[in-house]
Amino acid sequence: MAEEQAKQGPVVPESVLKKQKRNEEWDLKKKEELAALKKKNGESQKLIYNRAKQYCEEYEKQVFI
Repeated sequence: MAEEQAKQGPVVPESVLKKQKRNEEWDLKKKEELAALKKKNGESQKLIYNRAKQYCEEYEKQVFI
């Protein structure tokens, strides 16, 4: 019996295995949310930049006309 356990490795409690699985799922979910947030922030920054650029162009037209 001791030889069989040595071949299979140490016995890990079921609660530990469940916790590891749950933590992996949480990590994956957090990574997905972070990627979505980065994408959203990138799009938002582009929009802000384009609005500022448009404002600058309109102002230059008013001043130099």
